[in-house]
Amino acid sequence: MLSRIIVLGLLFYLIYRVVRFFQSIGADNGRQNPKATSNPGKMMVKDEICNTYLPEDEALKEVHGGQTYYFCSEECRKKFLASKEKGS
Repeated sequence: MLSRIIVLGLLFYLIYRVVRFFQSIGADNGRQNPKATSNPGKMMVKDEICNTYLPEDEALKEVHGGQTYYFCSEECRKKFLASKEKGS
């Protein structure tokens, strides 16, 4: 009888540890995702070409017609300038 209680106790402990292990893996994946993390206090701006948001201090800037536009990459900035040249 006592051996059954010990075996059941060990079984429950093992189940508990397995569940905790998988919970910790799920929590770690959320922290490793760069898009899931944010920079509190930083102003976010929108890229006019690909419609993504990024911190203002990391964005490429282009002033056109007195308005400032923000871009995530040089490629998006070039696409914007090309579209403005065609439209103007």
